Amino acid sequence: MMIEGANMEELKIKIDDVRNIKTIDIKLPLSPGLYAITGKNGSGKSTLMATIANLFYYQLLNSFFVNCANDKSQISYRFKNIEQNFTYDDNRKAWRMHGRKIYMHGFYEGSLIHGNRFRDTNRRALLNAANVKKGELIEAGQEIKDNLGLILHDNREKYQNLFKVRSDRAHQIFKFRGSPYFLVEGDKLISQLSLSTGENLLLSLLHSLYNQLSSRKGKSDNYFVLLDEVELALHPSALIRLVKYLKKISKENKMAIYFSTHSTDLIRNIDPNNIFFLNKHLDRSIEVINPCYPAYATRNIYMHDGYDYLILVEDLLTKKMIDWVLKKEGLLSSKLVHILPCGGWHSVIALHQEIMTSNFLGAGKKAFTVLDGDVEANYKKEYIDKGLHHNLNVAFLPIKSAEKLLRSKLIDNVDHQFFRHFNDSFFHKKSLDEIVGEYVSDNPNDRKGKALIKKIRTELETIDSSFDEIATKMMEYIVEHENMTPLTRRVRGIFT
Repeated sequence: MMIEGANMEELKIKIDDVRNIKTIDIKLPLSPGLYAITGKNGSGKSTLMATIANLFYYQLLNSFFVNCANDKSQISYRFKNIEQNFTYDDNRKAWRMHGRKIYMHGFYEGSLIHGNRFRDTNRRALLNAANVKKGELIEAGQEIKDNLGLILHDNREKYQNLFKVRSDRAHQIFKFRGSPYFLVEGDKLISQLSLSTGENLLLSLLHSLYNQLSSRKGKSDNYFVLLDEVELALHPSALIRLVKYLKKISKENKMAIYFSTHSTDLIRNIDPNNIFFLNKHLDRSIEVINPCYPAYATRNIYMHDGYDYLILVEDLLTKKMIDWVLKKEGLLSSKLVHILPCGGWHSVIALHQEIMTSNFLGAGKKAFTVLDGDVEANYKKEYIDKGLHHNLNVAFLPIKSAEKLLRSKLIDNVDHQFFRHFNDSFFHKKSLDEIVGEYVSDNPNDRKGKALIKKIRTELETIDSSFDEIATKMMEYIVEHENMTPLTRRVRGIFT
């Protein structure tokens, strides 16, 4: 999406008194990537998706939100210095626009009711499909054939016999709204409408994405893709492969791809910084939690009845350090332990307290929290000194945080051995010296190192590597050079 050639960063949206939402205020990144909007049923996911789509689908509000708005209803958008507002005229039963129009480009695949995936699924279409002959078909796009097989069956060759009705004949002769696909097996034609629900839905989605990608060839502007209820009728393994495919096209085509979902399999494969959890309160206001770790968003992950010990941590590095302690001390024998990254330390404590209060783990099972060392003083001041959370078992790392450790070793007090080891292990395309130089130039006030972590993650993606490998190397360095005794003693105490 581009506005008058500007380099966009985020879109701000505020919704008041629409459908069952009292208010929601959210900031959405527009940079290429895969983003998840999640929450319980009725939390406003589909409403938010349709509201975003209104910026590039004219009159969408008047088809989606006519019978669920009143004279107090309002939707506001802001991008940089451009503001666009919509208010509802209860007398005319229509939405009115105010302010400057924000021009955006995008594609919206809506829900069961408003989307395109079932537009030809009706009795007349099924009867007409039976009249299609081989001569009416043309070969399906190679991209669609390959990815339908790869995503559903991890087999590129599975649907190489896929064809579709010529677009002119589809509407004029058979009265289809789209151009349905057919599998050709000898003289037998199997209509898309007769395929499994998962095949049908994914085929329609790939068809829409293929058309959008084809129309965008050679264009360099950013782009919005919105996918509502993308996981319908797909097996968990297929969902994981779908995420991989969406990440690939997002990066290659400069697309910001947003999808709404309840699927734990989808959410687990998304960067926590790209997860927006919509938490609806009793007054119908929506709290937006971002970044949000997958476990916090799905909750049912930590309700596994077989866990003897649940250890809540902030991030991947802490998880690896605790796992090292457990193995070094031989604490995994005859017990099931789950280490769960949950995000920021406030979220970790809130989740730990909820588990204890609700007794989610059940009798005889224990929960334990490990936080970054730099929050110990704040934890004491904000909670312990006020008589809060004394029932929680909380320990702290021997380092301040992963971000601060990296910044210290790479910039503030350069550890030459550490620097060269990381450079030689991971950064063969662009040197670590160059990456650090760009970071310092672009982020002069990032004293906590959060932008440094983000910069390194981005560079790793360009070489198809992962931050998991970096975290492993950092863990090895920490346990070798830091005093792990206090943490080891605390963890051992939990298991005795």
